[in-house]
Amino acid sequence: MLLDRKKLLQKEDLDIQKVDLGNGDFVYVRQMTGRERDRFEQSLVRKVKVKGGEEYQGSLGDFRAKLAVVTICDEKGDLLLHPEDVTTLSTSMSAMKLEKIVNVAQKINSITETDKEELVKNSEAAQSGNSISG
Repeated sequence: MLLDRKKLLQKEDLDIQKVDLGNGDFVYVRQMTGRERDRFEQSLVRKVKVKGGEEYQGSLGDFRAKLAVVTICDEKGDLLLHPEDVTTLSTSMSAMKLEKIVNVAQKINSITETDKEELVKNSEAAQSGNSISG
C-alpha cells in the first residue's frame, strides 16, 4: 500500500524487546526514531582542532553505553536514560550486561559492524575534504 502524507507523518509504533540480564533483572530496549539514530551517529564523530583548522574524527569510544542510553526504555517505550548518563553507565555496568543490551539494540536497529566501520571511515573522508556537502 502506498503511504500518503498523513500516514508517513503518523507516529510509528517502535519495536520494544525485553532483555534478560540474569538473576531476574531485565530491561526493555527499543528501536530508535530516525532523529535518534542521526543523533546517536553524530555522537560517534567529534570535531577536533588541528594545525590550520578543525577536523572530524570518528570515535567508537563508549559505543555500547551510548547505544544503550538511546535505546533502554520502559514498557511503553519511553527512554529511561539521558545523554549525560553515558559515562556513568559505561563505568558502572558490567561488560557482560551491557553487551546483552547492545546485541539486542543493534539487531532491532539494524546496526551492523560494517555500519560502525563506515561511521569512522566517513568521518576520515570528511577530514581529507572528500565531502559532497557544500
